Amino acid sequence: SYSNFTRAFVLSSRLWGELLLPLYLYRFIRLDFVTINLVVILDYTIIILGGIIMKKQNLLVLYSHNPSRLDHLLKVNLLRKHYRVTLVLDSKDVKDWHKKFVDEILEVSMTNSLVDLDIIVSKIKAIGMPDAILNLSEVCVPLHAALANIFNLVGMPPEIARIARNKYFMRRFAKDLGIPIPKFLLWNSDTSMEAVSTITFPAILKPSIGGGSGIIKRFETFQEFCESKDYYINLAKMYSKDPLFSETLDKNGKIQFVLEELIGGETQFDTKFPYPVGEVSVESVFFDGQCKILAIHDKMLPANGPFFEEYLWSTPSRIPKKLKDKAFAYVSKIHQALGAGVYVLHTEFRTFSDELVLLEFGARMGGGPIYTSVKLSTSNDFIDILIALSKGNIPEFSQTTPKPTITHCLWNSSEGQITQIKGLSAAVFNPFYMGMQIYDDIGDYVYRAPNSTRACGHIIFRNDVDNNFSVLEDSVLDAISKIKIDTQNNSIKPSESNSK
Repeated sequence: SYSNFTRAFVLSSRLWGELLLPLYLYRFIRLDFVTINLVVILDYTIIILGGIIMKKQNLLVLYSHNPSRLDHLLKVNLLRKHYRVTLVLDSKDVKDWHKKFVDEILEVSMTNSLVDLDIIVSKIKAIGMPDAILNLSEVCVPLHAALANIFNLVGMPPEIARIARNKYFMRRFAKDLGIPIPKFLLWNSDTSMEAVSTITFPAILKPSIGGGSGIIKRFETFQEFCESKDYYINLAKMYSKDPLFSETLDKNGKIQFVLEELIGGETQFDTKFPYPVGEVSVESVFFDGQCKILAIHDKMLPANGPFFEEYLWSTPSRIPKKLKDKAFAYVSKIHQALGAGVYVLHTEFRTFSDELVLLEFGARMGGGPIYTSVKLSTSNDFIDILIALSKGNIPEFSQTTPKPTITHCLWNSSEGQITQIKGLSAAVFNPFYMGMQIYDDIGDYVYRAPNSTRACGHIIFRNDVDNNFSVLEDSVLDAISKIKIDTQNNSIKPSESNSK
């Protein structure tokens, strides 16, 4: 029975067959009474060695719940073939279905994650020392930096995490690098009117912490700013879960903002979308001292305020080559200055005919459906790449030509309780349709800017036939014209909504 087991084990091991087969063959060369004990010992040795070799590695996945990350979770589930996966997330975000995607769930207080670091580390050690850390959320960047340092994995120092998370520090950092940025200042409840007067209006007010386009507001005049600023100070409490939130508060306990001059930006190519404000996001990784851009997404906007809700991501970018070269140069400069520990960046620019102006960067992959868009267009799996980089390995990259891919948000018509969602069945009958996800249900209360931080869903199309963006745009426009998410405003505001 030992012989049969050994034969099955050796022959089924693609990775270790060549290593173990000589031992297996040797045990059959001398089949006499004297060597029978050696045979048994070899059998057990191979079995034990194989168990050690085939033991799964431990993967920590840092996660903040957002329904647009379903594809991320589906990928995480597949990783369980090779890893023992532990999902680390805020206890307030835990859903019953999370446990279906992972092996372990570690609940933490994300707000206090840096304060509770010793406790979190002890719990992680009890599960198993991590071999890699995968971060899927901007709010988890500080915790990622701290854990990577403790467990001797590739990652950024905590002070670099603060630059990547704080919009004011990030702007100062980019300015020192000579990268074009809007004129800005740090504003809080004690900032003098004299200081504010150095900013030319219209101007943009945005919290110094937080992700996405939530509660970013354009003010036409200084007077409008003075009349409305207190409302946005209170609204910024939605980011209180961030572990760095307390560090952004002024001496009065109120969050600090970045006030910056409004800039323009024009779409630099022909498009059928009625989105004239030009903007791009760049997904990049860094290894061996070199920057590699995985994708550039065109993410044009319908208007330059008063709010800045995102509508689409289209890749590969159609901006002129000279602007793509600038994007590479600026992102490379940021990577080099931040250091090897920051092996991934999501960077956003406004586009002009001869220049790019930086809006912000984050030390994580782009949010929402960008992971899926990159994979569909380039065949690169962003998550596999990030795990390899976390372990200090050089990732494998696809060499296929990127395919035109457009992801469009599905927005509710207005703030209120969803009364009906229609047009879904008609929108999918298109040869370029790749997928769709609806985040909210009938009866859920959903928001619009400045209270919302996400849409109610997204839909994705890809042109596998040729490089024709025009017909792809026709498909997207036809689909979003059919899909309607109607609402009725009332005073009932359930906890599940797109303000989260």
